[in-house]
Amino acid sequence: MGTARHHMLHVILQSYRQWGGIGRPTIAILDWREVPTYSEFVLFQQYFLFHGYHCIITDPRQVEYKNGKLWTDTGVQIDFIYKRVLISELLGQGGINHPVIQAVRDRAVCMVNPFRCKALYKKASLAALSDDANHHLYNKSEITAIQTHIPWTRLLTEGHTTYEGRSVDLIPFLIDNKDQYVVKPNDDYGGRGIVLGWTVEQSVWERALEVGVKNPTIVQKRIPLPSELYPSLHDNKVEFSDRLFDTAPFIWHGDFVSSCLTRLSTDPLLNVTAGGGSTVPTFIIEERV
Repeated sequence: MGTARHHMLHVILQSYRQWGGIGRPTIAILDWREVPTYSEFVLFQQYFLFHGYHCIITDPRQVEYKNGKLWTDTGVQIDFIYKRVLISELLGQGGINHPVIQAVRDRAVCMVNPFRCKALYKKASLAALSDDANHHLYNKSEITAIQTHIPWTRLLTEGHTTYEGRSVDLIPFLIDNKDQYVVKPNDDYGGRGIVLGWTVEQSVWERALEVGVKNPTIVQKRIPLPSELYPSLHDNKVEFSDRLFDTAPFIWHGDFVSSCLTRLSTDPLLNVTAGGGSTVPTFIIEERV
């Protein structure tokens, strides 16, 4: 966490300078007060304060935009927003004229994780990259990177698409091959709406396809997750059992990678919010020389 907080403060200050800010900004960590990650915000706040930067944790319902400035309901002027609240939730609860949106639009406040990041949260962006029909937009090295790192992904629609160089009628193809595919809502999180074909009955799978065609949804090829033995403490005894795991590297300012989020699970739906796993500390263990 120490490394992550150091990099985050560096990115905040760099972004603030690029935006045109001067001096030491008052930083607001913005999210709903009831979110389960609130304790993480406190750790960031403590770090920023320790290094001499005024930092508050504020709820989107407790800010107002007046006289060209963004304020908390306690009268603190905000210069910089470290946005953690989801854009869809901010719009859903506050509308297009929410004070934060007005302030960002008027350049009255600088914000990291800006609104243009939303495109990357849409899973359909992976379908746009994966679909052969769009490969004329990329050079050879980009196509290689796409094929190496992105599983076969398509928008869930009726009609034909390509699979391994041949044309397939998508819905019948998925009906016949449920054990190799997963259906995901285009814009959701926390594992909601995800259906893993290999874990459900045929009727459930076909119903998921029927619903998905009517709503923004993608389908992806199954990628087997790695598993390893991990210890756990149960009834004061150490037990070793297989755990699925994945790692999500942190990319800072688009320039470099440092540290990662690691999740372990016994459930194929490896999502902590959905109850299908847990986050664990990550250490690099090396022999001393």
